[in-house]
Amino acid sequence: MTITDPSTARQFINSIDLPDEPDLILERGEATALPAALPSYGSREQAVAVGSQIAEFTQKVPAALRPAISNSFLLAQLAANKEVAKNGGDTLKWYAKYNEVLANIGWVVEGSATSLKVVEHSGLQLHKEILPLIAVALGPAVAAATVVATALNGLANINKDSPWITLFDRESQRVKANQFQIAYIDAPNRAAPTVSLACFELDASRSITQVLFFKFSEQQAKLRHYSSTLSMNQGIFESVQGAVQQRVASFVAGYVASIDI
Repeated sequence: MTITDPSTARQFINSIDLPDEPDLILERGEATALPAALPSYGSREQAVAVGSQIAEFTQKVPAALRPAISNSFLLAQLAANKEVAKNGGDTLKWYAKYNEVLANIGWVVEGSATSLKVVEHSGLQLHKEILPLIAVALGPAVAAATVVATALNGLANINKDSPWITLFDRESQRVKANQFQIAYIDAPNRAAPTVSLACFELDASRSITQVLFFKFSEQQAKLRHYSSTLSMNQGIFESVQGAVQQRVASFVAGYVASIDI
């Protein structure tokens, strides 16, 4: 159910159960490095890593809205992480909670789809399987021009030790699978922003994770793909920006980084 009243939306935001505030310490007791560069939002095409998600903005998305959009994605992720950690569940349950939060803070979920692909080829680089699914979720013309596609095709030239990759790799880990999301944010005809969202889950018994890039050998893997499209109810969204920012403020430094490709 989508909330259409600002006061109800703010009540919902304040009631969301989130993880404990980060102390920047890993489970093993190792210090976690902060991202080297938090995003400086501008008016050009831009991509940022938000936890386990890459969010790409077209030049049509107003710079003033980009931080708030990133914050909304982060809030939804944190709530979904907490839900699954507290009550159990798989990626589908995580994704349902993620969409529920967005639907209650100014986003309208227009539609969704699910697919499952079984991959059995020894030594396959899974990004070759992901690219066609990105094209389905975002549209072939859009997908071909995205920063994500550029990153996937240029894997050999990417520094795996760069801050946003370290961040993304850390946040993509789940108990039994590797999970990540891709969001493409546009503002067609300069209207209210829209989001094409794809969530991927790789379930493989042997995998070496490199952010979006998974390699495995002599094992069967299952690649699940969930997608949805969202449009912004700008009145609601802008009225709750402050409440969202307040809830995620202590998490931002450790969960958001700029992407420079």
